[in-house]
Amino acid sequence: MRKMLFVLLLSCLAGTVALAQQTPATRPLTPAEQRQKEKLEREIQRERQIRAEWAQKQREYEAKQAEKERQRQAKKAGKSLDVAEPPKAAPAVVVPTPTPTAPAISQPTEAPAVVAPAEPTRKERREKRKKEAKETVPAPTPVEVAHPESDEVTPAPKVEKVQPAPVEAPAKVAKPERPVRQKKPKVRMVDSVQVITSEPVAIQPRREFLPKGHLFEPIVLDPLEAQTYGSVLPGYWTEGKKYAGSIVPFAFGFAKPFYRRTTEAGRAEEWVLDLASFTQFEAYYDSKAGKARRQIVNNDYKISIIYNLRRGDNNYRFRVYHLSSHLGDDYIYRNQITAPSPNSVNYELLDVTYSRTVNNWRLYGGAGIVLRKTDERKPLSAQLGAFYKQPSTKAARLVGGVDVKFWQQTDFRPGIHGGVGIELGRTQNNLTFLLEGYSGFRPYSQYEDQQTSWIGVGVYLNPF
Repeated sequence: MRKMLFVLLLSCLAGTVALAQQTPATRPLTPAEQRQKEKLEREIQRERQIRAEWAQKQREYEAKQAEKERQRQAKKAGKSLDVAEPPKAAPAVVVPTPTPTAPAISQPTEAPAVVAPAEPTRKERREKRKKEAKETVPAPTPVEVAHPESDEVTPAPKVEKVQPAPVEAPAKVAKPERPVRQKKPKVRMVDSVQVITSEPVAIQPRREFLPKGHLFEPIVLDPLEAQTYGSVLPGYWTEGKKYAGSIVPFAFGFAKPFYRRTTEAGRAEEWVLDLASFTQFEAYYDSKAGKARRQIVNNDYKISIIYNLRRGDNNYRFRVYHLSSHLGDDYIYRNQITAPSPNSVNYELLDVTYSRTVNNWRLYGGAGIVLRKTDERKPLSAQLGAFYKQPSTKAARLVGGVDVKFWQQTDFRPGIHGGVGIELGRTQNNLTFLLEGYSGFRPYSQYEDQQTSWIGVGVYLNPF
């Protein structure tokens, strides 16, 4: 009895184990496992769709290649294109997309890989187009077909010539535009004034009171020009005899326009007032007193009224001035002058001067007449000269020139004043440093009939 119970218990246990092995217990999926399952199903579906699209493109590509090959063979065989019918394209196979309702996660079965044909390179496409363009379709000869029932001959239908597909020209690469070179401003001289011009500027008619600049620039090398300057002349000769010391001429003067009228570009006129005082000092060593002395030799005064006129590059100056000369007290005392002497340097003069700039050289010339009786002073005078100014936008530029004056009072002996140096500044009121020399009649004081020459350095300035 006990053995039977033991055998029955073992059989029940074995059946339970077998049943457990045949039907495993299923448990519900967690949310994370459910999301993972859905994600995997979506990826499987997307991969199958991509493979289906690639397969469709492969079939289309093979159909196109077959069509091109057929047309090529037809051209070589000389067959007409209108008789041959193009082969029908293979029907597209639609791969059904599976629905994402799989009850369990299963490994996707890999579909056979579809190898996409290698796309031809750009060079191969270009050579292919050139080759197709060269191959022309031979026009078939029209054949007359005779019907056996009648003697009439029916002409064969005309075959239209198929034009080859136009070859697409490679896109031209636009060349980069070259940068436009800006024109450098031209530097030119207008009446010894440096002017930088680029484009002509329209000038409206206008009137100005106390304007800047000058229509007729002062003549730098004229010893009696209304300007401010100072010189040191260590070499000074009178009648061939060297002076035992140095002469220091100094002048304070200015020429200021007070009214100007401009009608158009290159056409203007102005009225100018100029005043000047010319003083000569002497610096020497007094051996009797045993000390250095600085004394006034002479002082001249000048006042002028000027009318300047500009017509294009032509400049005119009409001037009337009064000049008087006075010896210094120190000079009179030193030379023991006790009696009055005749002084012809006390007169009024009317003169006209023309100026024009040519190739950076200012050329000028003029003539004048003294407004006095001939027994007081001989009337005629003349002046000419040239002055060079290097065109430059820098702060320093080379300058130089010569001025020549003639007086009937001194028997037209020329008074030649020359100099070369540097001008500093970028305005009309620049400083000019000159190494200068002079030879001729004495340009100031009542002793103008004396033959004088000197050499030295000077600084010139036009304050207005």
